[in-house]
Amino acid sequence: MRRQVATASAILALALGVFATAAAGASTSETGTSDGGHIVRFNEAATHSPELERLLAGHAVAPSAAVRARPAALASSASTVEGIDVASLQHPNGAAINWTQVSQAQYKFAFIKVTEGSYYTNPYYRSDASGAEGAGLFVAPYAFAIPNYSGGALQADYALDHGNYAPDGHTLPLILDIEYDPYDSAPPQGDGTNECYGLSPAQMVAWIAAFTAEADRRTGQLPVIYTTQDWWAKCTGDSAAFTADPLWPASFASSPAVPDPWAGDWTYWQYTDNAKPPGVPVATDASWLSSTALELAPPARQSDGTRDHVSLQLNALDGGAAITYSQTGLPSGVQLSASTGAVSGQLPGSAAPFPIAVTASAAGDPSVTQRFAWDVHGKVALGRLTKRTGSVGAPVRYRVPATDGLPGCTLQFSASGLPRGLAISSCGVISGWPSVSGQYTVRVHVSDSSGAALATGSFRWNFSRANGGGPAGHIKLSRDGKCLAARSATDIAIETCNSATSQRWTIAADGSVRARGLCLTAKPAGAPASDALDLASCNGRQGWQLGSNAVLTSLSDGHCLSDTGKRNGARAVAAVCQATENNTGSASTPSTSQQWILPAGPLTSGVAGWCASSLRAAGSQTGGVTLRTCDGTSRQSWTIEPDGALTAGGKCLDLTNGATAPGTRVRLVACGPTAGQVWQLTGGPIGVHIFSPVAGMCLADPGDRAKGGTQLRIEPCVGGDPGISWRVS
Repeated sequence: MRRQVATASAILALALGVFATAAAGASTSETGTSDGGHIVRFNEAATHSPELERLLAGHAVAPSAAVRARPAALASSASTVEGIDVASLQHPNGAAINWTQVSQAQYKFAFIKVTEGSYYTNPYYRSDASGAEGAGLFVAPYAFAIPNYSGGALQADYALDHGNYAPDGHTLPLILDIEYDPYDSAPPQGDGTNECYGLSPAQMVAWIAAFTAEADRRTGQLPVIYTTQDWWAKCTGDSAAFTADPLWPASFASSPAVPDPWAGDWTYWQYTDNAKPPGVPVATDASWLSSTALELAPPARQSDGTRDHVSLQLNALDGGAAITYSQTGLPSGVQLSASTGAVSGQLPGSAAPFPIAVTASAAGDPSVTQRFAWDVHGKVALGRLTKRTGSVGAPVRYRVPATDGLPGCTLQFSASGLPRGLAISSCGVISGWPSVSGQYTVRVHVSDSSGAALATGSFRWNFSRANGGGPAGHIKLSRDGKCLAARSATDIAIETCNSATSQRWTIAADGSVRARGLCLTAKPAGAPASDALDLASCNGRQGWQLGSNAVLTSLSDGHCLSDTGKRNGARAVAAVCQATENNTGSASTPSTSQQWILPAGPLTSGVAGWCASSLRAAGSQTGGVTLRTCDGTSRQSWTIEPDGALTAGGKCLDLTNGATAPGTRVRLVACGPTAGQVWQLTGGPIGVHIFSPVAGMCLADPGDRAKGGTQLRIEPCVGGDPGISWRVS
């Protein structure tokens, strides 16, 4: 029997000295409120923390580029390149920024807040990014870090995914905004910690390392670090671990105050929070580019046909000196202008990949090299697209057959007509968890960097409803061990557990909860509490989502399965969920009337046909956890516990030796109050990520190997990866 301990956040406190929210990693809507009940925090719309803005206050800047005051310590021979940073605060009442006017005022770059923590997305990010790029500015997204909310790797992924980050010749490296905790005041407005989020310097350095490593892995570039000299000294102990990262200090002095490890070297310097660029509705922050900085925006990977005439413009941001471009690896027939960075010519007549390196140099500046691939492909042809079938809740992973004379992913795919829950990657892999039955006509479009349609095709895909089978048994209320019972189609109650068929429930692949051949149904909002649940004919729209802390949420109305009292036979209802985030950002304790233990069942991988499996028979599971063909045996029966544990055979899933690095194996061990045994469920409605808050990573089949015996590990949480997507019964 699983031990009874404190909530998941309390266990994390043992390891981190801070609280991590139960909603960590929850997806956000365009308004910044999450589907999981995220409460808007007061600083989300702001560019930076109140404390930092106070440090910069009073340094006004005139709107005209010709008369903007230069800081006294910035020599006249130094950079004249200036930029701004904005967030949703710069859009009062939804007002737009006129980026053309910003550009005409001679601002050259724009840093745009994309996320805060892993709970908020700036709804204006994409329109601002496209508008700024369209006006000729260089753009970079920045992630406002909340290190006591979720892991560094997760927050890097969250920013890259929600910013749709991709090299395009105008996008600069991701920025990590790591500074004063805006929420360090006492509850209810704050988390009651300190300006370092309650982390020790060692913990903070580890968090930053996880963020920077993940950003580098995803983009091939180290992120820029935005901070202050004061904060860096207090909260990292003046760590010198990140001096390879470009620095963007915020400083209210007449010359930039730089954290000691960078030895005075900075790339950008934010010197005011009161710039008033034309086209921006309210005042914002402004920064100078260092006279010794040179940024070469990485171009996108190129894919074009043999003998195509091509052109590509390389773009660099420099403090003043003339830039010279050089290259290695360009295909024969294609040239690079050393003075302008323009690439043009005719590609060769044979299909081949070309690894390109372009270097930008300027007198007195360190040179910068960016690498990208140029795939010169042959004739593109789609393979035979035949009718396919599937069912709701069964994972899909289908690669569209196409050839172009090159191996690997060299073309760009898109598709229309896919059912909800499925998506196609740019490499032509359709994956996900179909959530709606029906017959669909899927149309596939294949292109390259030119955007031209190189091949098109269509096929039919029929998805049937889930068959109703799945793990079966009691649904137990965690607080007193009583069981959910269908005493009649309109009488759903909580009573002492027994062997009656009224207490036997099946959790189907589509998330429906079934008894007596019918589906548990939450009635529409406004229905009387005493009549808010019943059993009805299954129609494919009665799914329930199991979330962190064993809370069961109706997908039809967003309410949670709840007990109405401790009296035996009390009614069960779908009530307002009480396990939402509070204003402090720490985990609120879910109501014990909404925590349920479901029948043990498989952890089904997004790689079809495979399940997480222990290595030993029931009653003695210990050691590694592997990928095996789904077989319905006890070694593949898992339970999500209210305290965040994931158990099988009385043992708990844990990180090997407490390690939190990418690639760490998971294993079953004796249950204990350790942070490595806390898991959270994010995403859905069918496929979810099983997230380790202490590591900031997800349970994964590394490489989507679909091979029996593959050891499961923790890996970065990357959207659209079938190997980190699981159906939890």
